[in-house]
Amino acid sequence: MTRGACMGWRRGWLASPLAALAVIAAAAAAAAAEEYSCANPIAPCTACHSPELARDLAKCLAEPWIAPATAKELTSPVPVSEKVLRFAKASYEIYCDGCHGPAGDGKGMIALKFSVPAINIGAPSVQAQTDGELFWKISNGKGAMPAWKSLLSDEDRWRLVAFVRTFRTR
Repeated sequence: MTRGACMGWRRGWLASPLAALAVIAAAAAAAAAEEYSCANPIAPCTACHSPELARDLAKCLAEPWIAPATAKELTSPVPVSEKVLRFAKASYEIYCDGCHGPAGDGKGMIALKFSVPAINIGAPSVQAQTDGELFWKISNGKGAMPAWKSLLSDEDRWRLVAFVRTFRTR
């Protein structure tokens, strides 16, 4: 191997990782820009760690959030019982209470501390939606509302729908 070939190899060896880092950085920037939008909701449990992002995505509340027609037809396979509601309440306290609050009024500790507006889930506009629409919204999220389908089972999300219905009478 000639000296020039060896030096070219060294430059190539050094340039390759630097080029890879540049490609990774560009891809990460593009993914971050694409990841955070009204159509691509914030990741679960991110609002506490990135309140600025959550506040920015709260602008999505100003846009209508309409579930697809197919979602409206969905019905819960989980029969509502006291046991189901107790389990759902525990899940709500873990995953939802921080933003929506214990009264479901959108005044949870995270929402208040970081000035992140959250929907009042006891409001007539929410309660008028079908169970399928609520299930779809809990599953897919929007903006500052996480998509819970990656973290919670279908059954857990249907239980949450049943628990959301208890806010209608409060």
